[in-house]
Amino acid sequence: MSMVQQLGALALLNPKNTAVVARGACLLFGLAYPVYRTFKALERRPMTGGRGEEGRTTNPLELWLGGGVEGERSGCLTYWSVYGCISMAEVGVEPIFQLFPWYYHCKLGFLVWLQSQKGAERLYRDYLRPLLLKNEKSVDAALNFLEKEVGTQVRAAETDIGKFAHYARDVKDALANFLNSRS
Repeated sequence: MSMVQQLGALALLNPKNTAVVARGACLLFGLAYPVYRTFKALERRPMTGGRGEEGRTTNPLELWLGGGVEGERSGCLTYWSVYGCISMAEVGVEPIFQLFPWYYHCKLGFLVWLQSQKGAERLYRDYLRPLLLKNEKSVDAALNFLEKEVGTQVRAAETDIGKFAHYARDVKDALANFLNSRS
């Protein structure tokens, strides 16, 4: 039996012992790999990889970015939109899901599907986009309110920090003058 087969059998027969590995793989394939692919997209670095039939790309990075078409970054944005929503939903139910022994194994398969089979695009098109379009006005109103309130609080905090810095300089100068007069 090969090492991969042995690991597969171990995961099936004893999922609690392999959950740490599966969780690490979820972080690697769900976050680290897409972060690097997004970095490549944002930096518009030359993408290596061959061209298949009819000049179509075989590079997974170019495929994720929309077939390598200049300016097409919908693959990255779609993935991050779907991943963000799933992560928010997961926060509330993860303790329950962790009772299921193959939770991280299933999650890993789901993350691979999101990226490799246009799963994120499908979920975005069929579920997330309609939900957001339906609630766009109310979400925009709530975000505008929050931005205004947070902005007010940040400006107040900046003023307070400025006052604190001024008082700290005054105390430092007073201590320096005091110490210099004693020398």
